[in-house]
Amino acid sequence: MQLNIRTQQVLDDTMMLVNIDSQNPGALETACSAWLYQRLSQAGLSVMVQNVQPGRDNLVAVIKGTSETPRLVLSAHMDTVSVGMNWTKPGLKASLQDGNIYGRGSADMKSGLAVGLGVIEALVNAEQPRGDIVLALSVDEEGPAMVGVHALVKAGYITKEDNVIALEPTGLRLRIAHSGVRWLKITTHGKMAHAGRAHLGIDAAHVMAKTINLLKEKVAALPYEDGLLGRARFTCGVIEGGVATNVVPGSCKAHFDLRLVPPMDIAFVESLVRETLEQTLIDFPGSSFEMEPLDIPRPPVSASDDSPVVRGLRGAYQHVTTRVLESGGADGHEAYTDAAMVAALTGNTNCVAFGPGSSDVAHTSDEYVPVSDIETACRVMETLVSQW
Repeated sequence: MQLNIRTQQVLDDTMMLVNIDSQNPGALETACSAWLYQRLSQAGLSVMVQNVQPGRDNLVAVIKGTSETPRLVLSAHMDTVSVGMNWTKPGLKASLQDGNIYGRGSADMKSGLAVGLGVIEALVNAEQPRGDIVLALSVDEEGPAMVGVHALVKAGYITKEDNVIALEPTGLRLRIAHSGVRWLKITTHGKMAHAGRAHLGIDAAHVMAKTINLLKEKVAALPYEDGLLGRARFTCGVIEGGVATNVVPGSCKAHFDLRLVPPMDIAFVESLVRETLEQTLIDFPGSSFEMEPLDIPRPPVSASDDSPVVRGLRGAYQHVTTRVLESGGADGHEAYTDAAMVAALTGNTNCVAFGPGSSDVAHTSDEYVPVSDIETACRVMETLVSQW
């Protein structure tokens, strides 16, 4: 079977999709989902619409295969992070400059979505593939609960037996493993007092600061280092506390981001944070803390090196570029994807990420994707799907 993706159409679709605001939080995916539903329907595809939340629909389109070959699922999310500030180019209007397409979501992941759309449209008029080819478009990948992919798995649209490619920005490297993620909300409690009589109070901000420093040291000292994922990481992304300059803070809140590598799991990380807080509180008699999750559990996962999708992508990439498809390094393994969540929920060892654009520019001001990356991704997917 020979597949021919219309590359110029994929480039045009990337720009069109960037122009559709699907910020999360914000406009969300309503307009993007509607545009994609119309486009897929016009191509003659039967589109399954899965309502996840009001105005938020997953979309699934399937090209049936001729045999029992494992299904190949091309996964893409329709939402983006917020545009944010400090752009030098329009954030919600795609622009083409110096061989790059700029705009929010250009890399993460409207370009990958457009590649998936190009594949499924090309299959409509192609010879029937051996295995089913599925395009699964989700909502809320950028949200802490990832409700879109959870709904797809729960309804059986994606299963443990499927081979899954999240067309995420990997710099055209193969993301065969994903770091785990745990977000925690921490609140430290102290005792308010006049800053001039600070010894009568308990500084909750100081408790938090010492906790952060100590946890940084503990995470850095962990003996775990993965060949692809590297070492564990900890970031305090948000911190706020106090009511006035001249008042000892009675409480302080922070959001912790922890990135896990094997053999770490969610329970280990939560225990480490709790232990660190308890150790810090010894120096602050009368203080206390609360800890609660901000997200759903996201453990580290990896695909089998002998998985059909891994072998297929490596072969297709080498056929197209004459180079070996590399993994690790700047493949974006620190970012959890819908493919990783499928693996975590089902135990599937055939879930990877591969797509145009770099994770280094995802979520940044002046986000962009190289046109050449999109073109190469189209050729690789042509080859992979033709041989599937």
